[in-house]
Amino acid sequence: MTNIFTYLSFRAFLKDAFEYLKANRRGFSHRSFAKTAGFSSSNYIMLVIQGKRNLSSDGIQKIAKALKLKKGETEFFENLVRFDQATSDTEKNFYYSKIAANKKYAEARTLEKGEYEYYSKWYVPAIREMILLKNFKEDPEWIASTLTPQITPKEAEAALKLLFDLNMISKSGNGRVEQASKHIFSGDEVASLAIANYHREMIAKAASSIEAVDPGLREIGAITFAVSKEKLAEAKKMIREFRSRLSGFLAEEESGDAVYQFNFQLFNTTKIDEEKNDK
Repeated sequence: MTNIFTYLSFRAFLKDAFEYLKANRRGFSHRSFAKTAGFSSSNYIMLVIQGKRNLSSDGIQKIAKALKLKKGETEFFENLVRFDQATSDTEKNFYYSKIAANKKYAEARTLEKGEYEYYSKWYVPAIREMILLKNFKEDPEWIASTLTPQITPKEAEAALKLLFDLNMISKSGNGRVEQASKHIFSGDEVASLAIANYHREMIAKAASSIEAVDPGLREIGAITFAVSKEKLAEAKKMIREFRSRLSGFLAEEESGDAVYQFNFQLFNTTKIDEEKNDK
């Protein structure tokens, strides 16, 4: 039977589980399973797998029982469903934390869990960049007190371990810590959620820097403008090109005096005329 603890998508799990049952159980079909589970519609499960229908609490229990999932598997399956069907990042974070807390899942998808932790804690990327500081010390207490706002030494120690585990930092022949990779992975649903967490934290810190940071050490500006759909696409392209150019320029730096954060935000402040944009 398919190992549910290797999945993040409950729909993908159901698809693979059904393919396994069809290949190994004589007479198995979506129709027969729906009848066994107690669903009135014979194609309901297929619609769920295709993402055209969601599962209710009752539906979760019916499918778990029909698949003969054990207690731990049923609980995990329910968290997968809740995560997939969540309507806000707050909900998604809540259910992902439950999923990631499962030991079997964590062992099967270590990189994904690490990626989530990397982006969801603002100070982890900051500590990775601190390594380029001329006076950097591989000391959790020094790292914790150097960051602003400060974190705890325990958090700094856990962040260092995570960076080593993800091969984002390593030790050179002389024992000095250095960045091991210039590329940060991202792309799937968990990465998107974690990156959203990261942006929220950094936007909040940008706001607090208005009072907390000396004007000579920060640069904050904004423009408000009306723009057409066509020019908006061009503007976004210009932002991406500048971001890429700036990233390349700063990547040439072998050491630094401090770690900075540079945010890009572009969002609408009026309702969008969808009818006009569709033309």
